[in-house]
Amino acid sequence: MKRDPLATLEKLRRLEVTTAQRRLAEARTRLAAEEAAAAAVEDALRGESADAAPFTYGAFLARLLAAKQAQAAATARAEAAMEAERVSVAQARGAEKVVGMLRERRAAAERREALRTGQTRLDEMSQAMRGA
Repeated sequence: MKRDPLATLEKLRRLEVTTAQRRLAEARTRLAAEEAAAAAVEDALRGESADAAPFTYGAFLARLLAAKQAQAAATARAEAAMEAERVSVAQARGAEKVVGMLRERRAAAERREALRTGQTRLDEMSQAMRGA
């Protein structure tokens, strides 16, 4: 049986879309985790008062502010990664759509060829009947 390169390409594009969608879901999960960690740092900052431990509050505040900045940077990286994965999904879907269009064009060409072949047979039969 002859292999159909278009079917192989279609399968490859479908796999690419599935992989890109999985990576996007993973990026969303990472972003949610980073946002939860950022909220935890924020809660820790808001929950501590200067009166609780006056000698260690400065160190506590400096550490948590640094953690808040680091968490904001991590969240921004996770957002950028998720956006990159979103673009990847869009590109994979676009490539998949192109393969579908190629399949439709090939089917239309095959229909036209079948019509031509049928018309040629009718013409030949018509000529044969006239000559008989």
